[in-house]
Amino acid sequence: MLELRDGVDVGGQGRNDEIDGGNATGRRVVAEPLRAPGPVERSEEPRPCESQRVRGAVGSSGEREPFGRHGPEEGKQVPGLHRGQIGVHDQRGPLVDEREGGGDRLALATARVVHDLDLQLAGERPRPVGPPLGDEERSADGGRGPEDVRQHRMGKPGSSVFGELQALLCSPGAKRDDDSGHRGETTPVDSARDPANTEIAAKLEAFSTLLELAGANTYSVRAYRRAADVVRGSPARVADLVHRGRIRDLRGIGPAIELRIRELVETGELHELRELEDRISPDLVGVGRMLGLSAKRAVQIGETLGVRTLEELREAAAAGRLREVPGIGPKNEAKLRAKLAQEPSLPSRALLLNRALELVAGIARDLEGALWAGDPRRMRDRCEQLAVVLPSEDPAEAIRRFEGLPQIVALVEWGDRRAVGVTVEGVAVELRAPPPDEAGAELIRATGTPEYVEALGPLPDGKTEPEVYRRLGVPWCPPELREEPFSGEPPALVELESIRGDLHCHTTWSDGRASVEEMGRAAIELGYEYLAICDHTKAVSVVPGLDADDVRRQGEEIAAVNELLAPFRILRGTECDIRTDGSLDLPDDVLAELDWVMASVHAGQRGSRDDLTKRTTEAMYSPYVSAISHPTGRIIDRRPPNALDLDVAFQVALETGTALETNGLADRIDLKGEHVRRAIESGIPIVASTDTHSIRGLKNIVLALGTARRGWATAADIVNARPLDRILSSRKPGLLRT
Repeated sequence: MLELRDGVDVGGQGRNDEIDGGNATGRRVVAEPLRAPGPVERSEEPRPCESQRVRGAVGSSGEREPFGRHGPEEGKQVPGLHRGQIGVHDQRGPLVDEREGGGDRLALATARVVHDLDLQLAGERPRPVGPPLGDEERSADGGRGPEDVRQHRMGKPGSSVFGELQALLCSPGAKRDDDSGHRGETTPVDSARDPANTEIAAKLEAFSTLLELAGANTYSVRAYRRAADVVRGSPARVADLVHRGRIRDLRGIGPAIELRIRELVETGELHELRELEDRISPDLVGVGRMLGLSAKRAVQIGETLGVRTLEELREAAAAGRLREVPGIGPKNEAKLRAKLAQEPSLPSRALLLNRALELVAGIARDLEGALWAGDPRRMRDRCEQLAVVLPSEDPAEAIRRFEGLPQIVALVEWGDRRAVGVTVEGVAVELRAPPPDEAGAELIRATGTPEYVEALGPLPDGKTEPEVYRRLGVPWCPPELREEPFSGEPPALVELESIRGDLHCHTTWSDGRASVEEMGRAAIELGYEYLAICDHTKAVSVVPGLDADDVRRQGEEIAAVNELLAPFRILRGTECDIRTDGSLDLPDDVLAELDWVMASVHAGQRGSRDDLTKRTTEAMYSPYVSAISHPTGRIIDRRPPNALDLDVAFQVALETGTALETNGLADRIDLKGEHVRRAIESGIPIVASTDTHSIRGLKNIVLALGTARRGWATAADIVNARPLDRILSSRKPGLLRT
């Protein structure tokens, strides 16, 4: 349920190289070696530029002043905070958290994908293979450019509402939720009161966010975010490492960050964080963003005028004090005063699906008895309307609870049974607090589009959605289908429990973070029957790629792991690049040895319609290509879909039996829902896969599956809902339709 957005990671992943027309600009790429060890390991020597990027960034251990040494920098989109406490919400953060929520979700009989998420929020497991939403939103191009071919950057972890499977998916094996990587230490440590990894990581993330708002040096901000990433992803308890004097075993933890982590473990607090919270007003930053102000400008205004809230800012503006702020002249003053005289416009900026899910589901979890709604419940790839419904006999109390959440820094609207809060990044979240007897109807209104809800007519009261639908005399409709007016019998959409495996995963053989065995064991824990390892080929030059010899050596490792993990099966696969002439980046004799072949276009996304269509369809005609991965190459909000002629692509896919993928990376979701529906109507099978580069990223199957459901997909339409023998019975999934 995906940094999904930091530009640097501690684990040594190289930054993305921008490719325009297939030529790299030459940025440095650092890759982990084959079969790289787990997250906890000793790094005796820094990588090239590591001292500059990490340890040099945070300064010496004696530097305690939190922001004085840092130069100014424009604040980025950052997480939510509230009244002296900061709650981190990053659009590219992962979805992992150790907290469990309560609430009976009003016993709503929702669709399985959404329902399973609610069960996860309640601390239940609907079935052994019920993975939560993934924590890996691998940025497709890292924001470096629309033609980047390193389209598999690892994501930065952040907080999540799906805590039950965190230990399961953070570790290579089923039980690696302790410090088993440090068996040489035998002294027991009583850590009953020690903060959990997620708590330490949240504090480090909050510190980095406030440093950024204070105009700190960008390297320091990144260093603390990287440290939060490593702490959150560590299979060992970080508090135990601190007690044993081994916290520096985590890569990227330098002396200054070590001191701060030690302070967090020993005291539970970080005094520099409190200093920054006293100086910076998170609520003013959040409201300022809704008014179109950057974080830097909001902080500057607050410090100059001595204001910390929206009302104080309005009073200062009315008194003509805005001109006291450097850089605000008569024209800017007039614009800002006009904006302050109006209510902030809604909705605010959009979030990717994984981050929107994290935000609303986290709020619903913290507001016991609440249900999340809005665009995320419909699994939209780009969410603007975020809402939670909290049935209550005392709406004033419900609004007070909402206002007090760490995610909400200010209320910008409120009424008898409704309020709109804003996060520090300027994201608006609506609270609806209907009477319990009207909760079902209000949830329908808060979930569906206005067009869908209006077409239903006046909604009768009802405690649950199913009750309201029964009174309307129409079948219950899965949330994903509530985009347009619809009152018929919905199809039996594919459910999470139908998924038997993931057919697109990466390992340390290319740019992944886990080994073949680690990925296999994580898949077993999800109840899968199989997993296809599809590492990159050489043509994707900015990441480690495999040539023919590498693929065969990897095959030997896969065979050994299969003996170890039987009857579970790891499929030998590849994400084979499609060259500009339509040929494939591996010879046919190698492709013929593989169980599963994904073919992808990376470089040259700006090519013409004819060129891109020819490249893609030529690959489909190969007898060895099973599916086309992320067919349109889009990166949401940063790169539009390429010019591929989908009508022609669908025709050739049907003719050749080639499947098409809906990719579970949150900034891709490619194919998108409407394309999936067209493909299914054409008779083309769909692969709902994660394209994960980490163990945790396996959870992104929920994003891929939710998108497939938006395309009206049933289990019969999804290739990886098929048993293993059917996957292996033909290289062309479309030739074996059920």
